[in-house]
Amino acid sequence: MGIGDTFASAMARLPIYGALHRSFELVYNPADPAFRVDYLEGAGDPGALGPDSLTWRVMANPLVFAIGAVPAVILQLAEEGVGTGVDTFSDYKVDTLGRTQRTLSAALASTYASRQAKAGLMREVASRHAKVRGQLSDGGRYTAFDPERMAFVHLTANMGFAAAYERFVLGRPLTLVERDQLIQEGAAITADYGRFEIPRTAADAEALVRSFEPRLKRGAPMDNFIAVARGDAGPGIGGRGSKQLLFDAGLDLLPDWAKDKFGLRRSALREAATIALLRPLARFVPRLLKDTPPQLSCRRMGLPDDHLFRPVPKTAGAGRAGAPVDGLSRP
Repeated sequence: MGIGDTFASAMARLPIYGALHRSFELVYNPADPAFRVDYLEGAGDPGALGPDSLTWRVMANPLVFAIGAVPAVILQLAEEGVGTGVDTFSDYKVDTLGRTQRTLSAALASTYASRQAKAGLMREVASRHAKVRGQLSDGGRYTAFDPERMAFVHLTANMGFAAAYERFVLGRPLTLVERDQLIQEGAAITADYGRFEIPRTAADAEALVRSFEPRLKRGAPMDNFIAVARGDAGPGIGGRGSKQLLFDAGLDLLPDWAKDKFGLRRSALREAATIALLRPLARFVPRLLKDTPPQLSCRRMGLPDDHLFRPVPKTAGAGRAGAPVDGLSRP
């Protein structure tokens, strides 16, 4: 047992256990019945990926979503079509918890649920997105189903979660093989959201995201999101200070070019301090969880609840250093 595990065992006995557990319960259980999914339905059905996938492990820890979503959303809101659509049609500013529940539920269902169990939720997501359309400042039009923007949104999310996983859970850079695996697994779930193509390698995915740089800018959609995420209304663990810690951890995962472009760079010392604080918490968090979507899905597949939190087997090529590319993955 390492130092992090020892710390986690001690932390699990403290009164904070109850507060953390209630916080996760809120986020994992959507109030909107249309976004509730039975992850035990379809015994033996692995869904789009299954328990041997790297994506199942990446998304099993709630801190990965809480932190990895930040750089993804920042980049997405910097694109006018996406940002305007979110700012105009999303209710996250007045119902932050509900919006977080629905977003997380869709992401978890597309990853873990059986095909039949997630079908209704995905129809609901498509129906709500169909209303998202409008005019751009240059006279053009945007819709939620624009293939290019859909690829951008999907990849920034995929890469944000991967970066949070490697930094705060795995504790080492993902290998090039693992990076490619995550992108390829992500392609397997894109059909849940519409018809669009994404690259099949991490390098090509990074290149596609970087190609959006000239059209990205900091504006009202991004600033509105930052204000909500850093304020008291944002859902999260504990009080405002904890939310700020998680948000800052996500900002640190932005590409260097994006930090400079949006004025969101923090000092190396602050970044290192955030890593030191959150890595032990990432080890502790799985000890709080019962009956979460990842755990229930493991049960559906005849596996123990803690299957996804056990040591990660090395993939082919895992001995090769996963040299970070200029993306959302700098450990």
